[in-house]
Amino acid sequence: MQLFVYISPNPQVISPLMNELMARGIPGATTVDCRGMLSSIDSSEIEPPPIFGSLRQFLNPEHQAGKMVFIVMNDEDIPVARDCVHHVCGNLKLPNTGVLFSVPVMNWEGVSHK
Repeated sequence: MQLFVYISPNPQVISPLMNELMARGIPGATTVDCRGMLSSIDSSEIEPPPIFGSLRQFLNPEHQAGKMVFIVMNDEDIPVARDCVHHVCGNLKLPNTGVLFSVPVMNWEGVSHK
């Protein structure tokens, strides 16, 4: 089993991604809102280092939170989930398309197995 994680700065891709995952036989995804480092520093009451402070002028304080998708799945489903992300969200080598990774899950409870 692995925990598959996709982090997207674009919340609009999440619903189409969930539909694609379900259509490809991968259920059970969970999403949470998330914010990157620069937007977190921007809203912090602590004065950031000078380089980050100078970037504040380029940040949009009304910027939407990103989304993080979590799915615990069998190892053989990881390539399918990765293909879904690439199909819906685009080439992750391009800016602002997101990040994905997976990590082994050694123990779990409450996960239904195929």
